[in-house]
Order: sequence, then C-alpha cells, then structure tokens
Amino acid sequence: MCGIYGRIGPRDDALDRTATLTLRHRGPDHAGLYVDTRDIAGAPGVFAALGHTRLSVLDLSPAGHQPMRSDDEQTVIVYNGEIYNFQRLRYGLRAAGVRFRSESDTEVLLRLYERDGDAFLAQLTGMFALAVWDRRRGRLLLARDVSGIKPLYVRRADAATGVDQGGLGPLAFASEPKALLRDPTFRREADRDALAGYLTYLHIPPPRSAFLGITPLRPGHKLTWQARATGGDAEVRVERFHHFATTPKLRETRLSAAVDGLDALLRAVVADHLVADVPVGAFLSGGIDSGVLVALAAEHRRARGDSSQLATFTLGFGPEGAALDEGEAAASVARALGVRNRLIRVNGDLAAACLPRIVGQFDEPFANPTALLQDLLCEAARAEVAVVLAGDGGDEAFAGYPRHRAIQTYRLLRRLPVAVRGDLLGRLARQLPDRADAAPLMRRMRRLLTQLDGDFATVYRGWLTHYPPAELVDLLADPALLGADGGDPGPVEALIRDARAGVPDDAEPHAKSHQRRHAEPSLLDLACLADVQSCLPDNVLRPGDRMSMGHGLELRVPYADRRVLDFGLSLPDALRMSPVAAILGAEGHDASKRVLRHLAKRYLPARVAAAPKQGMVPPLGTWLNAALRPLVDAATSPATLARRGLVRPDRVTRMREEHRRGERDRTWNLWALVVLEDWYARRIDRLDLPEIAENLACERYVAT
Repeated sequence: MCGIYGRIGPRDDALDRTATLTLRHRGPDHAGLYVDTRDIAGAPGVFAALGHTRLSVLDLSPAGHQPMRSDDEQTVIVYNGEIYNFQRLRYGLRAAGVRFRSESDTEVLLRLYERDGDAFLAQLTGMFALAVWDRRRGRLLLARDVSGIKPLYVRRADAATGVDQGGLGPLAFASEPKALLRDPTFRREADRDALAGYLTYLHIPPPRSAFLGITPLRPGHKLTWQARATGGDAEVRVERFHHFATTPKLRETRLSAAVDGLDALLRAVVADHLVADVPVGAFLSGGIDSGVLVALAAEHRRARGDSSQLATFTLGFGPEGAALDEGEAAASVARALGVRNRLIRVNGDLAAACLPRIVGQFDEPFANPTALLQDLLCEAARAEVAVVLAGDGGDEAFAGYPRHRAIQTYRLLRRLPVAVRGDLLGRLARQLPDRADAAPLMRRMRRLLTQLDGDFATVYRGWLTHYPPAELVDLLADPALLGADGGDPGPVEALIRDARAGVPDDAEPHAKSHQRRHAEPSLLDLACLADVQSCLPDNVLRPGDRMSMGHGLELRVPYADRRVLDFGLSLPDALRMSPVAAILGAEGHDASKRVLRHLAKRYLPARVAAAPKQGMVPPLGTWLNAALRPLVDAATSPATLARRGLVRPDRVTRMREEHRRGERDRTWNLWALVVLEDWYARRIDRLDLPEIAENLACERYVAT
C-alpha cells in the first residue's frame, strides 16, 4: 500500500517533491520522484513527473522501490495497492520469455503494460490505483480498480465545466487531494453543490469532490492524457474498462451448491489476501462477515504450518453504548476459532480527539462515523501488524442491509390501491416514533411508509439519504444547489435507471425466471448493483483506505474482491433472502444474505450465523449531547453558519434542540455539520498540513 502523485506541466521539482512527501503517511518506508526533463513532443515546456511513497509489504528490498522504470527507460509506473493474481500473471510472462529484476507485483504490472498496453487492466484481480508514463508516445495512463478500494484524484482543465484553476498545468493526480493542494497557486474553493450532496449522503457524491477543480476517478475507469504531435491541447479521455452486472445468474440454484461454491471461492480469495512478507492480522466483530474471514484465515495459516495465533482487533464501548457493543460476542468467536483478540474501548472523549484526523486524512467532509472507529482500530492494529483483513463489502452484493429486506415489504405494499397507500399508510407512518431513543425498526418503518410513491429508483435513493427532499430545500440557504430541488438524481438513482431495462415495480421476482436469468434484473438486483457501484466505493470502503493509510497500515477487503462481488451479483433473489423471512424479521439464516449466512454455520457458533446485522456504529447520538456537545455548539452557532452561508441557521438551531430534547433523532445531521465546519477550518480557511523538512529523504531520478 502506497501513495502516488504525478503531474504533467511546467517543471517544478520542489513542488513535486513536496507533494510526493505529503503522502508519506501512506508509505513511510521509501519515497521516490521521477522527473522527465525531455520536452513532450507537441507540448514544448511541458514535462512529466511521477512520485511515490512506499509501504513495503511484498519484496521488501530496494528492487521493489518506485517509480519503477522499464529496461529501456521508456516506461515508468507508480502504483498503490496489491494484485492478488500477480504470481499467476508473472508465471505467464516468464513462460513468454520475460525476465524479472524483482519479486514485486509492481514489476508484473510494468511488464504487462509493455506487452499488452491498456488491455492489461482487464487481467488484474486486486486493489489498485496506478499511473503509467509512456515516454515514447508522450502518453499518461491512470486507472483505478473496479471495486474502488484505492482512491485516485485528478485535477485538470475540464471543458464541460470550464474549471481550470491554473498552477499545476495540464493535469495532476494523487492518492489524496492534499498532495494537489500543495500548489500555492491553487485556489481552494469549496464546491457548494458537492457540499449539498454531502449533507444528503454524509459523503461527497461523485463525480465531484469538495474542491472545485478536483475530481475522483471512478472505479473501473481509466484516464489517458495524450500529447498531440501537431501541438495544441492534449487529448484527455476517460473510459470505463469494467462493468459489473447481475447476469448471467448461477445455473445451479440449489442452496447447498451455492454455499459450496462460495466456500471454495472465499478460501481461495482469503489465501490470496494473506500473501505478505510482513505480519498480517484481522478486524473481528461479533458478526458473520469478519467471523468467516477470520475462520478461513486461521485455518489457512494452520494448514501452512503456522502455529502462531492470528491477531484480531475489536472495538467496544462504555455503558452508553452497551447495546452496540460487540466486544463479548467477538471474544466468544475468537475463542471458538482459536485466535488472539484485543479489545479497544472507545468513548466520546476519544471520538472528539479523532475529529481532526478525519479531515486530515480525507481532505473532504465525511460524516460516516465508521471513520472514527476505524481510525482507532487501525492505530491499535499497527502496533502489532502491518496488514489487516476487514469484513467490509459483505452486504452490497449479497443483500445484507435492512434496506434490502425492506424491498420485499415495498413490493408487497405497492400492490395496495394508491388511495390506501397515501391515506392509511401515511397516517400510520406519522404515528411511528422518530425520537433518538426509538427502536431502529420503528424509524426504518416510518421512512419506508413515507417513501412509497414514485418509481423504485427514486424510492431507493430516498432510503439512502438523510433528509427528505422538502426538508433539505428548506435547510439550504440556496435551494438551487445541486440535488436540493430534486433535479439531480444522485449516483444511486442514476445507476438504477441505467440498469433498469423496464422491469415493473410490482413484477414477481421469480416470474419468467428463465428470461430474467439473462435479461431483466429484479428490484433486489438493481439495489445490489447500485450499492456495489456507489455505496461500496463512496461510503463503505473510503474510510478503510484513509484511516488505515493514516497509520501506515495496509487494509485488505476480501469481500470487495471482484471475484466475490461477481459471485454475489450472480445470485438469484431466492439465494439472497426468503421474501417471507425478510418481511417477518431480521433474525435467521434466510432473512438476508442467505448464502453467506448458511456458509457461516460451517465456521461460527449458530447464534452468530443467525443474528441480525449489527453494523459498526458508535453511540454517537448520546455523545453529541455529552462529550461532543462543545463541538456541536461551535459548529451550529448562528454566527458560524451565517459565515459559511450554506444552511439556514434557524433551521439548524431547531434540529439541534429537537435532538437534545429527544424529540427527533438528528444524530447524522448534526455530526455532518460538525465535520463540515472542521473541514472548512482546516482546508478552506487555512491549509492545515505538516511542514516537509528539507532533510526528509526522497530519492530522485532525472531522465534526460
């Protein structure tokens, strides 16, 4: 795991060194900078620079250092991630006569590009963000893994938006925005449309970032920059090289056969994820996702003759979070599996201390509280291991979220006459409690019943947002901001519409099963596909990368492996859940992610395999009224909100008091404002980044 940076523009070695070393937390073991001093053909006065900071995990020798150059010095690569099939790819290259100088997966990528060009991307299984500079062609290739595990941000002139803030030249890229912010000529201007989306989703929805002029490269996409031999503007193209799909479906639809297939697949994937030349551990909760991974990892280690106990790490809370605490359950699983477990207790004071690190690592407002917890988990794990496995990604393709179960209720209620849905169910919804101390089931049912109208894409988007549309319009100081008036569908709604292919909302999930197997996706298919392409990379995986890299720790996520996601998406609805079980409750092996739960029965205690989804969520609502109260007061003061000009102070004051009186749960709305204000202070008002010392090592190679 590493940090990458690069720039095409006027030569500025000092800037490139500083920007590269800004990412040294991602790779504390080595830093390197490649500078091509030869004018790019057709672009006089324009040069290429590539920077890299390395966390050594495979081939710890200097032979694995980056930027890595080809034998003829005409191709240079910087890369962040792990390629899990690199040994098989290496074997094929060796058979074709290719000779290697190192044991690293980086060199495999370099050799593949030399042989196959951009087509090599389709051969990769793993997590990656990479850049290849082709000197001979005057061409830069950027690419990001299909699951979106590793981040990559790009800054360039955009003909569509007219955004070109100068400074870095035609194009620059980095693993994190902070490296791009190092350019003193870059005007750090908030993208207010993006911030409206942030308030809606608790993260910045793509294709925007929090800064005007910086955009994330989407998962499974590549960007190419090609100089024109005749001069003029370079050609910049963004293309998708991988598409997830819900078809074809598994031909074998027996539950036992599907469980056997997933068992064999996860064994192979976990074995691949354990390959490292440094110690490996795992995060362990009381649930099935991490439990199955730890069971398979421990079994694989024993089969290889490793008698040491796998190190696992678990979060727990104080008395205020007893209902959310998984410490005892995780300890029970650890004993059953014969692994070592360390419990890290978290309270509101620790959460307050972590807040600056969230903005420090994300460079953007990100209000999913998982970031707080993963920061503390990663800090503890790094003291013992350099790599950890995590259970992130086990819900999206296998239908593990409560909203996936709600689809069955939605389909049932949509069969009622419109008048009944609008009158009777509307009145029932208004009677359900929305207080902070109300049962989560009651609040979820209230949301479901109030969002039955409209097509499925709109409804499903509503289940993912944190403000009803009318309330968001009322909150924003300028309701014309993107998404506030309902004009922008958002990424989830757009993805569902693109994949829809005309399936009616009320269609039976098993009707015309033979045709559906190769054509029309079910509503559950649409939801899982949208979650894999949006919720997973934008919300679930993002904190894992940022917080682990903040501690120089490599976090690996086997469930987000393309092979596992493809398997989950290929499941017919009946293997994801039983509609009856999903409607009746969350417990049991058939209410959600059915195949994975039945697999868990083979490795985990029965009560764990059947337990409802818990989720890694802290007692944040309580903390906001206690240890975090001063932060809430500062972020929601009328003077602060008026200065930012994004939301209406009186509406926020009302929200804050509703939460404190226990009248309505406003946890996520208030926390989003706390994080937003910290971001404004650290990234807009000032650039709160550490100084780069002159004597900090950064190996430089100058190509002439």
